[in-house]
Amino acid sequence: MKKIIALISALFVLMFSFTAQAKYDMSNPYKLANEVAVNTISEIKANKDKLSDNSVAEKIIQEQLLPYIDIKYAAYKVMGTSLKSLSKEDREKFTDAFEKYMKQSFVSVLSKYTNQEIVPSEVKDVPDSESLVSVKMIIRESGKQDLELVLKLRKNSKTGEWKAFDLIGENISMLDAKVSEISPIIKSQGVDAAIAKLNSMDK
Repeated sequence: MKKIIALISALFVLMFSFTAQAKYDMSNPYKLANEVAVNTISEIKANKDKLSDNSVAEKIIQEQLLPYIDIKYAAYKVMGTSLKSLSKEDREKFTDAFEKYMKQSFVSVLSKYTNQEIVPSEVKDVPDSESLVSVKMIIRESGKQDLELVLKLRKNSKTGEWKAFDLIGENISMLDAKVSEISPIIKSQGVDAAIAKLNSMDK
């Protein structure tokens, strides 16, 4: 289970780590996912020897990965049914801790990047009424069976821009895994205990 979750995390990083010079169309989730994936494979491969340097990986993630992930939405999902009972301060504390955890997780998997290739999804028009979309992609690696990924994206109702909040591979959801692990801690022990758990996991 842990190995599969680590693989999913690595693939999530792979699809959303890109150079600041690149510009992507955030008005269509299929175009966004495809452009990011296809145009950054060569960049990551060219720099994979440098990714063992945490400062290099952190810079990529902080400046170029996190802005395209809906951290707040994902964190609120993890807080689950406890969300309404938490104060604004506790929500913000947990969201900050969750972002730090995600960042450190991505730093770890970036340094272990291997030679996967991504087969892009078919680009589709998305009705204005749609706010959640699942984009299917294929991860291909020589000598191994293809892996189908489902990237889940959400449209911001104010900006109209799409961001990713979950990735599913081999029927395992990154977000659901964290919900199952962290939500019960918030409910039974409080948000500080959940934050402590996240902090211990990113070491």
